Amino acid sequence: MFWNSIVELDLCIGLLLLILYGLLSLRNGHVSLGHIRFVCQAWLVLITPLEVQDIALCVLTVVLLQSFHSFEALLFLLLAYIGQLYMMHSCNLVSFYVCLEAQTLCVVVLCGLLARGASTSFSVEAALKFLLLSAMVSGMALFWFSAMYQRTGSLDMVGQETFWILLVMLFKLGVAPMHMWSVDLYGSVPKSLLLYLSTAPKLSLFTFWAASWHHDFSVGVFILFSMLIGSIGAYGQPALRSLFAYSTINEIGLMLLAVETAGFHTLYQHLGIYIITQLLLWNLTDKRLFALCAVSLAGLPPFAGFFGKAWIFWHAMSVQAFSLLLAALFCTLLSLVYYLRVIRLFWTAPVHTAASFAGAPNQTTLTSACAVALAFAPVMLVKPFII
Repeated sequence: MFWNSIVELDLCIGLLLLILYGLLSLRNGHVSLGHIRFVCQAWLVLITPLEVQDIALCVLTVVLLQSFHSFEALLFLLLAYIGQLYMMHSCNLVSFYVCLEAQTLCVVVLCGLLARGASTSFSVEAALKFLLLSAMVSGMALFWFSAMYQRTGSLDMVGQETFWILLVMLFKLGVAPMHMWSVDLYGSVPKSLLLYLSTAPKLSLFTFWAASWHHDFSVGVFILFSMLIGSIGAYGQPALRSLFAYSTINEIGLMLLAVETAGFHTLYQHLGIYIITQLLLWNLTDKRLFALCAVSLAGLPPFAGFFGKAWIFWHAMSVQAFSLLLAALFCTLLSLVYYLRVIRLFWTAPVHTAASFAGAPNQTTLTSACAVALAFAPVMLVKPFII
């Protein structure tokens, strides 16, 4: 307990020193924002525990920091990272609630900070809608936690009725039918924040689900709602962001299917492929590579997305969850139609010239690494299908 307190004190002191360093440096003009970003990334690496999920979240946050270009945004990303890091190891209802709401607050503030131009009002409106809905769900959960404490005298998650935790997590993940806030946010926030929303919170929530929280409730109804609404709702969407918002809802349904039938190893596999695809999707300038990302999301071979979905379907069949398997196959075929429309639209578009790829070296390196991972991951994922 003493050593844990020392680590937490060191983390808080380091964050305060980082804030002072950033404010004074930017005020005096002696240090550029790139140097401050490097210090933030180094601080993340130094405070992260040596566990696989923590390291994955740290690497993801370090990559995401490259997309933000203001000190305030970097600061709120660090605060959100602290909330996510502590939430993943929460074993107490109060710590889970505080860390989860800290992450939500950072997202709402970032929506207001990064809003620019004509989309400012839409971004603020989507952020307020998310804040109000999240406050309602969190308030009901807090009331339920208080009632449990009054009845049992304990706030530990072990042995408690955790149905409200399940509802709060499903809401934060954007699971249907609690998904409308995610469609609004996807359609109005800047691309950098969109990339953050579609990756880091999902990794932290699923890690908490796997490591610190266990339940006896079935999520089959939410799986069906997510896959059906995600595959049908994308039809007729005029904006590409709205289409991919519904695509994300469909992918979350598949991840819940992995939790329900296959376990967390398969979940992390599909979640990793999804995160790599998102990093590649929102950092591309070549429209044909964008179309190849859509091929992976559609679950077509030979890319990694096909093997990730195939492994989930294989596990669902092995545990005889035939109703969920048939629904997943049907929704995958439905989603294939609008993915093919995206592929046709971008593959037949004029190819960008080499000059149009001129960008930051870090972005080029990230894009290349994600493309290689997406292409060669099937070498690792094909193993379960070989006897």
